[in-house]
Formats: sequence, C-alpha cells, structure tokens
Amino acid sequence: MQIIGFIPCRAGSERVVNKNTRPFADIPGGLIELKLKQFQRVDGLDRIIVSSNDPKVLDYAADFAAHHDQRVEPLPRPDEWGNSATSMGAFIRDYIAHLCEDGHLFWSHVTHPFASSALYQRALDAYRQKLAEGHDCMVSATRLQKFLWRDGRPFNYDNTVERWPRSQDLTPVFEINHAIYAIPFKVMRDTGDRIGHRPFFFEMEEAESMDIDWEDQFLLLEEIARARLARGQSLF
Repeated sequence: MQIIGFIPCRAGSERVVNKNTRPFADIPGGLIELKLKQFQRVDGLDRIIVSSNDPKVLDYAADFAAHHDQRVEPLPRPDEWGNSATSMGAFIRDYIAHLCEDGHLFWSHVTHPFASSALYQRALDAYRQKLAEGHDCMVSATRLQKFLWRDGRPFNYDNTVERWPRSQDLTPVFEINHAIYAIPFKVMRDTGDRIGHRPFFFEMEEAESMDIDWEDQFLLLEEIARARLARGQSLF
C-alpha cells in the first residue's frame, strides 16, 4: 500500500501575509518547516508531496529534501490551481485526484500546527484498520457537545424534557476540521471528492485541531506554541 503525504500551500494569502513561511514560534521556516518535520516523523509515508505556487515554499521543500528527508517532493502548482478564485471541488476532482494512478493520499495543511507526528501516526494506523473493515476513506473531525440551535429551537437536545441538560448529555455533532483526509486516489476519481461513500471520522481533540485562517489566530497559536516549548513540550 503506497501512501503519499500531501501538503498543499497556496501563495498569496490575503488574511495572513506570508502565512506558509514566516517564522512561527521561533521556527525560522515557519509553518511549512513545522509540518514537514511532523510528517518526517511518521512511519508509513512513502512520499511527501508539497504542492505550491509559492517559490519560497518550493525552495524550502527542495532544501528539506536535500538535507533532511528524500521522500519530500516539491511540486510546482499551476497558477490556475493556486489563486483565491480556485474552486476547491475542481482542485480536488481535476488536479489532486490525478497526481497518482494508484495508492492512497494522506492530506494535511500547514495551518494546523498542533496536529503532531504522534497524531498523524495514530490517524494513519486507524486508516489502514478502517479500510480493512470496509470504510473507503478517513476524515478528521472535532466533537461538538454544545448548546446548538437552528430555526429558533435546540438542534441537539430537547428542552421540553430538560431545559438545560448537562453538556456531556448533549447529542454530539461532529465538525469536519480539515486537519486530515486519507483516501485512495481511485476513490477520489470515482467520487470527484476527498470524501468517499463510507467515511470513517477520526476524532481529534479541540486543542489538536486549532487552525490558522486569520492573523489573530496566527498570533494566538504562536503564543500557545511558545508556551508549550517553554514547558519542554515538542511541537513535532
């Protein structure tokens, strides 16, 4: 079973300038360095493709391949698949699904800095097991057990039975957090999507799934990362 790690990095973030490569918590190569070092520590990834139209990302990936891990492959991405107007559905269906004829894709993003190598290892091991059990893909998700309302009424609890039930008694809802997708390339081509017909939802803790989409989130997660490093915890 060939498993290909996949790290997409689009250039030109408008909300977080130089998001992929600016220093993060004293890591000089920033989020791309952190993610490559996390993937480097995962057993079972045969190749690690870094797809980008950002020259700085591609240069860093090439240097990492030359000096640290030969599995890393910088893959220049055509600009048509690397701008803010790019349809994610088309990017998946017409580009990613055709990167390889066979094998499996293990996809993550640099914007999830606390998705560690240990987490990825658990996820990859779970993916293999769930394929054997009949699932055709894996998607990471975060459990929400909060007081959710829709159309003027509670969505995940019955307030006619208990006005304010304990939060642990609420019906859980799972949010796809985009930290990990694992799927055979063939299933991607058949469905035109990164989720197949029988997904397994790999549950992550909220602290693991925090991501960066805005400048304030970059700064906040950077401070959390620094605090963890000060306590002697590894980010890798």
